[in-house]
Amino acid sequence: MKAISMPTYKWGAALAAILWLSACNKGDDKALENAEEQAAQQAADNGKIECALAGAAEFSRNCESERIAGPNGQIAVIRHPDGGFRRFRILTDGKGLAAAEGADLVKITPISADEIEVSIADDRYRLPARVKPTVGQEAAASTAAPAPTSTPTPTANSAPVSDGG
Repeated sequence: MKAISMPTYKWGAALAAILWLSACNKGDDKALENAEEQAAQQAADNGKIECALAGAAEFSRNCESERIAGPNGQIAVIRHPDGGFRRFRILTDGKGLAAAEGADLVKITPISADEIEVSIADDRYRLPARVKPTVGQEAAASTAAPAPTSTPTPTANSAPVSDGG
């Protein structure tokens, strides 16, 4: 019998909670939404992130991310389910990420105030990040929700991201 790893067990428990809530509270969409958010947060806490690999159109939460200290700063490693991986340098100049090796350019697109999409070659990743508003956006923030158009900065709890190089 194969032993179940702790992250798999936690993910299974979160999925069971979602299924239980959906069966018991068919009319309570808010409870289901909260359970889904909680499961997504738990997956993020376990290092799982959404990715669309090799040109895939749909994202799935089956890539893993981790940060490691390198001789030239923090390195973000995103591991693919097939064993492949990407390494990114976490930049401290407000530009986000850069490819740690290779010549592929990294494109970062803010999705919301707390999430970005990182594209490199045919792979895309959705990562939590704090998007810093520009000067114009800070002034507009008091009257309307700003559209994230500035450079994202990975947060302390966010998954790694990269910005080209």
